[in-house]
Amino acid sequence: MNETDEIVRLLRSRGLKVTPQRIAILKLLKSGGHFNIEQVLNELRKIEPNISISTVYNALNTFVELGILRSFEVDGKTWYEIRKKPHINVVCEDTGQIIDVNVDVSTIERKIRSMGIMIRDLTIVVRGNCISPSLSGGDSQK
Repeated sequence: MNETDEIVRLLRSRGLKVTPQRIAILKLLKSGGHFNIEQVLNELRKIEPNISISTVYNALNTFVELGILRSFEVDGKTWYEIRKKPHINVVCEDTGQIIDVNVDVSTIERKIRSMGIMIRDLTIVVRGNCISPSLSGGDSQK
């Protein structure tokens, strides 16, 4: 099964209409990394010049509501990524790069559940400054 077929199946399984715009958005996000709405819009306009910001915004929010994507805020911007295991998003304040750090967050989840809270989503954002040369010259947000 190719990537487009997988996306079509995913959209249908969530009761969504399959549109070229939704397929393009999910293909972009499945390529990996973190994207804000402006980046998604700019990338999609390369293949579909007439796509509107409201179409992109509505699709992204629908995907977040349905658990396909995860979103988080940094400095007033919303960032989107494919939903995967809970992890830490580390933001380098020098470069703006966002780096995924995969760690076992089960202790945090257990503590929160023990307080009687049902977790809908777990997003951890850590801000810091890059001290590693390999990070300070990296590709921002991807």
